Amino acid sequence: MGEKITEPKNRTGVFEATEEMASEQRPVLEPRDEDEEDEERRWEEEQLRKGYGKRVEEAPPRSTPAAQAGPSQAQVPAYITAVQPVVSSGGVRGFGRPLEGLSIAQQAEAAMRSLQESVQRLRETHSRTQNDLHRAQENLASTVQNVTSFEKSLAAAGQKYVYMQELKDYISVLCDFLQHKAPVAVGAAKAVLTKGGGTASATAAAVAAAAAHAAKEGSNIAPQLDEFGRDVNLQKRLESKQRAQRRATRAAKKRATAFISNNGDASQRVEGESSSDESESEMSAYQSRREEVLETAKSVFRDAAEEFAQLTKVKEKLEGWKSQFASAYRDAYVSLSAPAIFAPYVRLELLEWDPLYSDAGFSNMLWYRQLYEYGMPPNGQELDPNDKDADLVPKLVEKVALPVLHHEIVHCWDRLSSQGTRNAVAAVTDILIYVPATSDSLQELLGAVRSRMAEAVAAIEVPTWSLHVMTAVPKAAPIAAQKFGTSVRLLRNIAMWKDVLAQPVLEQLALDGLLSSKILPHLRTLLVTPHDAVTRTERVVAALSPVWVGSNREISPKLSSFVEHVISLTRVVEKKRDAGACPEDTVGLARRMKKMLVELNEYDRAHQLAKHFQLREAL
Repeated sequence: MGEKITEPKNRTGVFEATEEMASEQRPVLEPRDEDEEDEERRWEEEQLRKGYGKRVEEAPPRSTPAAQAGPSQAQVPAYITAVQPVVSSGGVRGFGRPLEGLSIAQQAEAAMRSLQESVQRLRETHSRTQNDLHRAQENLASTVQNVTSFEKSLAAAGQKYVYMQELKDYISVLCDFLQHKAPVAVGAAKAVLTKGGGTASATAAAVAAAAAHAAKEGSNIAPQLDEFGRDVNLQKRLESKQRAQRRATRAAKKRATAFISNNGDASQRVEGESSSDESESEMSAYQSRREEVLETAKSVFRDAAEEFAQLTKVKEKLEGWKSQFASAYRDAYVSLSAPAIFAPYVRLELLEWDPLYSDAGFSNMLWYRQLYEYGMPPNGQELDPNDKDADLVPKLVEKVALPVLHHEIVHCWDRLSSQGTRNAVAAVTDILIYVPATSDSLQELLGAVRSRMAEAVAAIEVPTWSLHVMTAVPKAAPIAAQKFGTSVRLLRNIAMWKDVLAQPVLEQLALDGLLSSKILPHLRTLLVTPHDAVTRTERVVAALSPVWVGSNREISPKLSSFVEHVISLTRVVEKKRDAGACPEDTVGLARRMKKMLVELNEYDRAHQLAKHFQLREAL
């Protein structure tokens, strides 16, 4: 401290200025004692303390004489006081070691580092402040956006409230309307379905009774004598008798044509096979009654407004609800209620559906085309698999159409009518597309089909009269032919259900109940008349061919008795040829027998027959 300072005067900085000031104020002194050195050190520290400033966060400094005397503390700038180190008797706190023993340059460097750290802290504080400001701005923007969204939601809620109130009124009126109109539609449906009863049956019975009475009156005309004793009704009785004879002759010729095949044409059917037991008068009465009911049913919804009377309007109303407020639509379980809402409209249109007399499916009906795509998402989007609206049409088929068909099967179906059976099979097949096999209603329908066919099989009788009986009784042969033709027709009708009923059920009805028990005993009685036997056996094979027989088809074991009968008939034809019968006649029968043997997969026996008759046709 006593040496002369030789450094240049142009130094700058706090420490250099302090040192320069100290050198200017005091001359070079003689060596001093320790007390003076301590006092001078305290003065330097006091000056440094004033120069650095005081930490803001520190408690107020202790009052010292030097601090009270120095006016420079109040004049220290704010940015210096913010980074002021703590000065203790040992040095400046924050530099890691006291100032004692450090040169002025080192102390300046330490002060500079302290300032830089303070600046870094200020920058970090500024950065945090900027982040807080950014978050505040984002929160403000989000709040503004939420306010706008709430305003829109409030407006949408208002529109939804108005829409729901209007929809509530519409649904309420619609339900009341349908509750009032549904019984009318049901009554009309029952009137149409009551085929064979009521007015139709009464009319048919009256027509049949009148025809029978007229026939009886024609044959039992009482004699009426004129003034000369001549019977004026004699001519009428003779004409009636002649008409009866002509009818009998035509029937005999028809039976003769059916008994003998025309040039080996096996497609010609025998008597009774193509006819139906349903009279034309009964059909006419039914059609007339049906047209009356349908005409009346058209006026059921005429007194209602268009938005309630038309299925399209109701559909648009419910679809609009779903498209605009899907959650409310789902929460209201509209998908579960829609079948009940649409059922009266569907039932009214199904009055025109006559499954036993027409083969028109649901795809041609107006209600099906309108409701097939009900509830589908717009723009070709795929329907949600969990959307219950996809089951609308199947539910309507099960709840509305299936009961109609069930009633027709149980009460109106003529099991002996080939066309009616074909239409019934088509209708049941159409039902199977929409109704699952586990449905109780479907099981009841198939059970009704089976029981009705079993009743028909049990009711039919095929005579097993011998040739002597049919020769002795004039009407025995026609009756037997008619009964056999009816049994073949029933066998063919049972085979139509091959894609609906299970195979064991079909075999029980057709092979066990009808063929083995009713038809085969009759065929065995015809072995004495090969022409009749071959013709009727051909008809049985033709009836069995769609299901049980055919080339390269596995033959059911239940057909073994029938196969044996065909082989026996082949032996009869061979014996007839060996007995010297007309070759042209026997060769024709042999060709027909060979074809039946091929259908039954009896190729070896067919080859033997062809060899016996020298037939060159391929098997």
